[in-house]
Amino acid sequence: MTDAFSKVGIISCSGEEIPEGTVARQAVRRVLEALRPQQTVTLCLPLFLAGEEGERRFAREHPTITVDGCSKLCAKRGTEKYSGQVSASLVVSDILGDRARGCRRSTRSEDKADEEAAWLVAERIASEVDALAGSEVGGEPNDSPAAGAARCACGGPSREGELRIKGKSVAIAGLPLIFQHLQKKGLAPGEDCGDVLLKTVRVYHFIDAHEEADYRSALVAAYQTHCQQQPQSWKA
Repeated sequence: MTDAFSKVGIISCSGEEIPEGTVARQAVRRVLEALRPQQTVTLCLPLFLAGEEGERRFAREHPTITVDGCSKLCAKRGTEKYSGQVSASLVVSDILGDRARGCRRSTRSEDKADEEAAWLVAERIASEVDALAGSEVGGEPNDSPAAGAARCACGGPSREGELRIKGKSVAIAGLPLIFQHLQKKGLAPGEDCGDVLLKTVRVYHFIDAHEEADYRSALVAAYQTHCQQQPQSWKA
């Protein structure tokens, strides 16, 4: 990216009356914290609409993605009214389709359906970020060992999101957050957690059937290390 477009702004729907609004905010959080932390910043829609000039100026000068919960497009319309055309507009209800029926309005009662929905939308947002980044750098290929995996276009995810599979480094987008979620649900480390780890990671990352055993072993070891560093999360 050039200096003028060093960050991509993301504006999330702020509606709380439908589950898709909550999914939009959770998905944006995952992009900011795990998938594309070096490339993105969030803009606050309420502040934006209230007239905060810093938010509006950023959206005028940088590529901006809006993530709306439904077809009302509050984030998109508000952004374009005060700052001009957005670079990409995503609608959670369109992305999820029938999957949205299993989601909840509050994060206090979230379950696997909510987690999966948030990650699906997050991956879509990350793809849009990559497309915008690629247009700024001329679409040059990434020659990192993790090429082909979900990653930050300016250099790949942190080592916390990498596994060693058959001697190669493989990036797993959002792996630390996946581990944190499973800890919160009470999954204890050890060989018995391998099937759960494999099933969960497969939702967000393609795993060839011939490599299942390698992924399982690597995930068990990585989760063991993660839980040793944060033992209170799974012992509670």
